[in-house]
Amino acid sequence: MKGKISVTVKDNRNSYKFELKRNITVLSGESGRGKTTLYEMVSDYNRFGKSSAIKVICNVEVIAVDGRDWKEKISGITNSVIIIDEDNSFIRTVEFAETVKHNSNYFLLITRAYLEQLPISVDEIYEVTGNKNKKFSRVYRDVNKMYDAPRAKELPFKPEIIITEDSKSGNQFFTAVASNHNIQCISANGKSNIAGMLK
Repeated sequence: MKGKISVTVKDNRNSYKFELKRNITVLSGESGRGKTTLYEMVSDYNRFGKSSAIKVICNVEVIAVDGRDWKEKISGITNSVIIIDEDNSFIRTVEFAETVKHNSNYFLLITRAYLEQLPISVDEIYEVTGNKNKKFSRVYRDVNKMYDAPRAKELPFKPEIIITEDSKSGNQFFTAVASNHNIQCISANGKSNIAGMLK
């Protein structure tokens, strides 16, 4: 799928309205704000339909996925919104990351964990705000970006050296950016080597 997907999930106690813009969106934030409630509402709607007294309004299916057979479930779903709660440890696996990469669905991952294996945009990490009428608010509102954006004529700071974890695409990107600003860029060849390089 491509483009924005608008989703409304509501019952007589809670109403969630949000938009998903990318393949992966993360719903993070403090406990007790209603993240798991959203997942449970979708799960109940999937099981009981209209008799759940929950309304799900979206132009594609919205499906809660859990359990050990998660891979089989996801492989049978196309062009839908899949919601997964943080109780499902499989979202932190490389196998899940590979499954997501080659998938036509949008994923809403409810987690406070750092999912380093997934290509998550900092612009698509949200928290739940509001009481009865809940919405998603971006967690990182003001991120200093070092690439040559049309309006960014000056860097917010100028390091002498940039150290990247990898020697492949990340290093290639920052080497290209750094060379435009006379900054040296070197690779640590793995995150375990970064501390040694800094010393």
